[in-house]
Amino acid sequence: MSHNILLTGASGYLGGDLLAELASTDLPEYGKLFALIRSSEQADAVKQLGAEPLTLDVYNEDAVREAVLSHEITVVLFLINAVSSASQKLFIKALGELKKKTGSDVHFLHVWVIVRK
Repeated sequence: MSHNILLTGASGYLGGDLLAELASTDLPEYGKLFALIRSSEQADAVKQLGAEPLTLDVYNEDAVREAVLSHEITVVLFLINAVSSASQKLFIKALGELKKKTGSDVHFLHVWVIVRK
């Protein structure tokens, strides 16, 4: 099965590096790659790396649900907001709903980094 992937944090350090690697690495075939963005400049940047820009409020349950279901996103690489799990739960819930609806395998991967100076 071909997965549609959502990368959150694509404009950040870790997400930006991961997006660049996804664009240049020979990976198994996947469907669409979406990148969560906040500005038109970020949209242009992710398009250059082969991702489709996506804008949504990650704290709005309806918006998260709509994005996951309408784009049939089966993999979420969650690289934002290490402090609160509120938005993470919304994505997990939406993925669960997609799995019930389609029978597709779904995956949620969360990474966070603490930088000490």
